[in-house]
Amino acid sequence: MSLIATAPLVLAASNKLPADAPAALAAARQGGDKLNYGTPGNGTVAHLGMELLKAKSGLAAVHVPYPGNPQVINALIGGDIQLALLPPGLAMPQARAGKLHVLGVTSAGRSSLVPDVPSLSEAGLKGFQLEIWNAVAAPAGTPKAVVDRLATLLAEIVRRPEVREKLFNQGWQVAGTSPEGLAKRIQRDTAEMGEVIRRNHIRPQ
Repeated sequence: MSLIATAPLVLAASNKLPADAPAALAAARQGGDKLNYGTPGNGTVAHLGMELLKAKSGLAAVHVPYPGNPQVINALIGGDIQLALLPPGLAMPQARAGKLHVLGVTSAGRSSLVPDVPSLSEAGLKGFQLEIWNAVAAPAGTPKAVVDRLATLLAEIVRRPEVREKLFNQGWQVAGTSPEGLAKRIQRDTAEMGEVIRRNHIRPQ
């Protein structure tokens, strides 16, 4: 019925790579398959997103799955891996402490969650976009008038200042779309991620 909220990931890099995004990506390309990237598991958004990024950037880094993001961050800080896509709330404290670099956000433009971090599109990956999102759906066959009314109410609710603030503090940007907007998002992401899965023969662990 309605897309409720979205959030980008950030491309984080080991301090062994340059802090400047274009320079870091150039160094990562030169490193070829000698570089690794970490994720919290096979088939996760971070895994699919990195494979999408590889396809669009010419990177050849090798996937290393971990039990969860805390282990990914430890490996990144320790230099066992060089790249990872992470939630901003996990990556930014480590970046501010100087333990890793944040190269860019995966949203199409800058994110209000981390306004000082450029988008990867700004760093040279034109058109790159990846976001996690949540939505409210209705059973198939629900009358359109009911779906439209519920979508309107949901959009009004999530835009209330207190709801917007609560979602923001949890790492989400309010969306509140029409049913058609949600359908387009599902179609686009399904097509793009489906191609990533097929091209890389990704299967559940």
